[in-house]
Amino acid sequence: MRGTLAFFKKELIEHTRNYKLFIFFIVFAIIGILSPLSAKFLPELLESLMDENITIILQEPTHVDSWVQFFSNVNQMGLVVMILVFSPLMAREYEKGTLVHMVTKGLPRLSIYSAKLAMLYLSWTLFYWMSALITLGYTYYYFPDSSTEGLLLATVSMYIFGLMLMALLLLSAVILETTFAPLLAVGGFVGLLFLGELVPVIQEWSPLQLNSRNAQWLTGLEPGQEIIQSFAVTGILTVVFIAAGAALFRKKAIN
Repeated sequence: MRGTLAFFKKELIEHTRNYKLFIFFIVFAIIGILSPLSAKFLPELLESLMDENITIILQEPTHVDSWVQFFSNVNQMGLVVMILVFSPLMAREYEKGTLVHMVTKGLPRLSIYSAKLAMLYLSWTLFYWMSALITLGYTYYYFPDSSTEGLLLATVSMYIFGLMLMALLLLSAVILETTFAPLLAVGGFVGLLFLGELVPVIQEWSPLQLNSRNAQWLTGLEPGQEIIQSFAVTGILTVVFIAAGAALFRKKAIN
């Protein structure tokens, strides 16, 4: 436990000094501010840009539009930036040879792996929920009649999906020693999930439902049996990714 905390402290200092945590703060803060703002004023902006001879009827924006923007921005910007920045998580350790010195001095490999995982999960947890709270505050400001119906399920489901991707990222970083290979591995996995959506049986169990049906729950759609199945599969995959990464790292040759 002491070794894990010591290595985690080293990770925290390193990621602070190289501005990774600052980058996450800026990106997720922008997402939190921009999501309600774009939902509120984007229709007005579109109307002002349209030709006078063209008439487009736009619905009055609601709090649902704010959260739709939030989930979309987290998918397209937040998760992408976090996975991109953390992709060299293990590659740089392999290149510098820092792990060799620590292991030879008696630091358990499991402590190194646990500290890396804790850094990933702390970053995702802290900045995701920070962004969600900012979005919540601005949504109430721009849409005073906002409702929180379905909001907890919608935000938690995306959070759980992100935890699974972080576990897969670390597993990929353990196996693949290059800088961007883990990024491609995670991207390939998500691509397979999208392909699986074409098969109804797979779709009912797909983790991608946690990341694609958020807006529907905000509109009052009752979650069915499939969401329980998706949570179960996502949880199992997360545990498998973590356990596999730990087992492989314990046996991996470190030069």
